[in-house]
Amino acid sequence: MNGITKTDRSPFARLRSVDLKAARWRPGFWADRFERLRTVTLPHLWDLMDDPARGHALTNLRIAAGEMEGEFAGTHWQDEWVYKWIEGASYVVGQTGDPDLDARMDEAIRVIARAQQPDGYLATQTIVRGWPRFERPQHHEVYVMGHLLSAACAHYRMTGKTTFLDVARKVGDYLHATFKPPRPPELEHKIFNPSQIMGLAELYRTTGEPRYLEAARFFVDYHGATPGGSDQMQDRVPLREETQVVGHMVLSTYLYAGATDVVLETGDESLLHALDRLWHDLTEKRMYVHGGVAPVHRGHSVRPREVIARHAPAGNASLQQQSSRPAGEYPAHLIHRHLDDVHEAAGDDYELPNGTAYNETCAQIGNVLWNWRLLEATGHARHAEIMELSLYNSVISGVGLDGRSWFYTNPLRFYGRDHKLLSQDAYERFQPGRVHVCCPSNLTRAEAGVHGYLYARSDDGLALNLYAASDFDGTLPDGSRLALTQETDYPWDGTVTLTIRAAPERPIALLPRIPSWAGGVSIAVNGHDAAVAVQPGSYARVERAWRAGDVVTLHLPMAVRLLEGNHRIETTRNQVAVARGPLIYCLESPDLPEGVRLSDVHLPPDATLAPRHRPDLLGGVTVLEGEAEAVPGPDWQHAEGLAALYRPLERATPTRCAITFIPYFAWANRGVSEMSVWLPLAVRR
Repeated sequence: MNGITKTDRSPFARLRSVDLKAARWRPGFWADRFERLRTVTLPHLWDLMDDPARGHALTNLRIAAGEMEGEFAGTHWQDEWVYKWIEGASYVVGQTGDPDLDARMDEAIRVIARAQQPDGYLATQTIVRGWPRFERPQHHEVYVMGHLLSAACAHYRMTGKTTFLDVARKVGDYLHATFKPPRPPELEHKIFNPSQIMGLAELYRTTGEPRYLEAARFFVDYHGATPGGSDQMQDRVPLREETQVVGHMVLSTYLYAGATDVVLETGDESLLHALDRLWHDLTEKRMYVHGGVAPVHRGHSVRPREVIARHAPAGNASLQQQSSRPAGEYPAHLIHRHLDDVHEAAGDDYELPNGTAYNETCAQIGNVLWNWRLLEATGHARHAEIMELSLYNSVISGVGLDGRSWFYTNPLRFYGRDHKLLSQDAYERFQPGRVHVCCPSNLTRAEAGVHGYLYARSDDGLALNLYAASDFDGTLPDGSRLALTQETDYPWDGTVTLTIRAAPERPIALLPRIPSWAGGVSIAVNGHDAAVAVQPGSYARVERAWRAGDVVTLHLPMAVRLLEGNHRIETTRNQVAVARGPLIYCLESPDLPEGVRLSDVHLPPDATLAPRHRPDLLGGVTVLEGEAEAVPGPDWQHAEGLAALYRPLERATPTRCAITFIPYFAWANRGVSEMSVWLPLAVRR
């Protein structure tokens, strides 16, 4: 049973992955993206990474393998481009058998195997340069080896070939031997991005070798175990004691995902409690309406003074003294201090700026990886809902509709050519090369594997986590066969039809997930009310002895919703966002009437927005059409002195204007534009 995570034998899983070949796309939203990935994105990224002048990723490996001469070029994590590409190509080959992709993977793996050092170490950024190993955490050596492990497991599961898995075993053995307790002091705090935990867990599941799980567990235990860590790398506080998401959000989500893998194999309750606590901290204080989880380009972490003092290194008097109370009796947990400089990070509570939002695409993918594992560990539908929110909005927004251009950042407000660009920002979608390699390759493997998340096996049936036109033909835990067809135009329409093609004679349960936004849901079996409990934000349960030809019809009403933010999110005060089904919508300047600026548009709280499918627009999307108020703003551009910042209120006479909202994921595909997810409310009269 080769799932996107191989949890068919994970003893503490509530839901288990289905075989990746059991779920297959039918024509629809995701099938179109999958085919574009196969025919456009994967070949394009191969050409770039194989080009010494542009990507140089395969070139670095060829130099390390002794097949050519030259110098290393690119980021310290250039190798991961190749590994993520192989992982994505493996999922595609598993679905299609594409011979060209299969041959290219063989070519890359041959070079990778030759570049590997005799002891199993493999990181071209140090090998080619002759640098000492693990000199600085920013060299990303363990990070790239972690992605190699995940890619090798996927390649073996989809092709049956052991060539890459043999390389991964040597990497796994090297990591275990090098970092096993007692860890040498010189290796403390030397792992910047802990992708190796997920990789080692999958290597254990794939091979059955216990030392790989042991290594995954001690890497989790190392986080925060020794004083001197940082909030940036989320290793100042032991993970089991952590209460706050503070640092780099790719590092954090990868750590949490790997730790959840350990929970699935060991049942570590203290670890699961900590992860649940961090999930609530992230989703209730630091997550954007479109699923984004990395607000801060560059900033600083803020901790309660008592936490800073408790985890200060011995002898660091300045940090230890921060536990002293100020005059007066203030609750200790409310006295905070700046601790570490952080970047690409979680912000403070409710710190969710729109125009300067970072929201690195890789962080959103990391959040999907983590929530998928939490879904397997707990069975709670809320984790599938976060996956859906992220995938449809802040994940696929990172790739252009052409399949060959990308964004690192996913802001919620953009001012066009006047927008101040920060780290990784861009006016237009870019091409990866010797920089900007991580998000395009990560998006490739993420999109390629979405079919692995659609379904999951429960002890007595099949859960439907995500809705998409697809076929399922697989086995249940007792080995019996279940086959069904899912027909739907989701996410544009909320009707889902399941037709049973084969089922065991005994009763089994179908568990359709009911999104929290779906009110008035109906479920019918063969045209009759299924008479089952339906609770938004949970899985329904439809159980019976199924026969071939039985039809289950699920209707999820997709009313347009106006969303408001928590009153403590200052950047969304008196504003609303627009949603329908799983999609967050935005207003983009190409869709505004002539003479109307984006900043002029105010949305009435009782606005009627009607969905209309536009096959001619942005590859075919459902837009929301209606009317808003255009309120011309004052001329701030030519004001001087204090009047350039503040002036007496002047309320211009509003006029009605037609507006068209598009799905957020489709913005920035018509040149440089202005865009906003949040719009001010029109004044009630």
